[in-house]
Amino acid sequence: MKRKFLIKRIARNVQMDNMDLREYYDVDQCAQKVMASFSKKISPQLYGMLMQQLLGFHHDMQLEMAVNLMDFTNEQIARTTGCPSVDGVLDVCYSWISVEIGIMKPGFREYLNNVRV
Repeated sequence: MKRKFLIKRIARNVQMDNMDLREYYDVDQCAQKVMASFSKKISPQLYGMLMQQLLGFHHDMQLEMAVNLMDFTNEQIARTTGCPSVDGVLDVCYSWISVEIGIMKPGFREYLNNVRV
């Protein structure tokens, strides 16, 4: 799936240089184990999306994010880290999870469909 960047919509004459660095930034094994611990509570598609969100973060932060996602899935506790980049990703992930586990408030699903990470 090709991602659309906001900057292309709001600025003129922007050239995109699309790179794929995923092979250089994998998900830490400890974070993978935590993610696997709740993978049966969500769809395989969502699980894949959540795993992709961990890429590019330091392995310690990946583990923290994985634990936070697990806690949200299991106990509906939304934790923050104080790091704006991480908290932005977690916020969107919490929203995706809330749809799947059936706790999203009515009327917000359409809004969520327009949010991209």
